[in-house]
Amino acid sequence: MKIPQLRKQTEKKSCHGYTWEDDYSWVHQENCLEILRDKSKLNTEVKKYLEEENDYTKKNMENTKSLQKVLFGEIEGRIKLDDESLKFKDKKYEYWSKTTKEGNYSKQ
Repeated sequence: MKIPQLRKQTEKKSCHGYTWEDDYSWVHQENCLEILRDKSKLNTEVKKYLEEENDYTKKNMENTKSLQKVLFGEIEGRIKLDDESLKFKDKKYEYWSKTTKEGNYSKQ
């Protein structure tokens, strides 16, 4: 299986007095939040590349599936799902964070 390649389209960029060439700036889409909600809005060429990259990775990592499961289990076993930080005060605001089994994100 051939390694997937994304098309290069060189574009000159500049910022703070520096100029450089970016071969992949064309991949960026302004509507990234919309794309997260509706994957059909993703650039078709980028979508095809990502699918090919995923297939390539899956095929080449096939012989490590059992090891991946072992490693995932070990990592999962070290994560404390119900956790709460100590509160700390910064001037007039108090901060803390909490993670729960129900969600994937911490509450702050």
